[in-house]
Order: sequence, then structure tokens, then C-alpha cells
Amino acid sequence: MAQMQLPAEQREIGWSALGLGVTTLVFKGAAWSYPQGADTIWLVGAATLVVVGVLGARDVWRVRREGDKA
Repeated sequence: MAQMQLPAEQREIGWSALGLGVTTLVFKGAAWSYPQGADTIWLVGAATLVVVGVLGARDVWRVRREGDKA
């Protein structure tokens, strides 16, 4: 059976989306389990999601740039 092979750029986009999704679920669970601190938890979560998104975009950009050199 042949395995599906995705281009490097699509793999990085997938991993970035997965990272954002998992991070969101972690903070959603934290806010649900401690409703008194939900505002603070979501504030920290929003900052964390921005960082995860920027790091994911950096990886996608790096893969695109390396693909142009090849």
C-alpha cells in the first residue's frame, strides 16, 4: 500500500494547525476547570496562541524559502 506524501509546506501548515488546536484545548480545559480565573487564563492563552502561530508561520516561511533554493 502506497503512503501519501505531502509537500513539506503542507506538513508544516498541518503541524502548526495541530499545535494551535492542542494549545486551545489546553487553555479551554484550564478555564473550564477553574472558572474564577477564566479571564486570566484566556488572556495568557491568547498570548500563547499568538506565539504558537508566529512560530508556526516562521517554520512555514523557512520551508518555503528552502524550497525556492532547491
